[in-house]
Amino acid sequence: MKSEVTVCTKCFNTLGIDSRMKIYRFLKEKGENTVTAVVEVVKLTQPTVSYHLKEMKDAGLLSSRKAGKAVYYSVNQECPDFHEECIMHKVTFPGKHIKSN
Repeated sequence: MKSEVTVCTKCFNTLGIDSRMKIYRFLKEKGENTVTAVVEVVKLTQPTVSYHLKEMKDAGLLSSRKAGKAVYYSVNQECPDFHEECIMHKVTFPGKHIKSN
């Protein structure tokens, strides 16, 4: 069985990349959004953003849903391993708020 510390370390490590932190903060502040919206905010190419989103989803930080051709991502409210509120919701990240176009 995974320990809570191991699971949380994986999430924090995943956010150790600036681009992923920007993506996470955007989705946390603005709610569910498409890959296209994330690309516009973080100013990276679509393949790069898709890669980061996949890594964040694999770590359990994000969930996604498809609607037609669009894929929508959102921040997970619940830890996928312990089925309780994700610790990331209790953390305040410093910095400016993300502005969307």
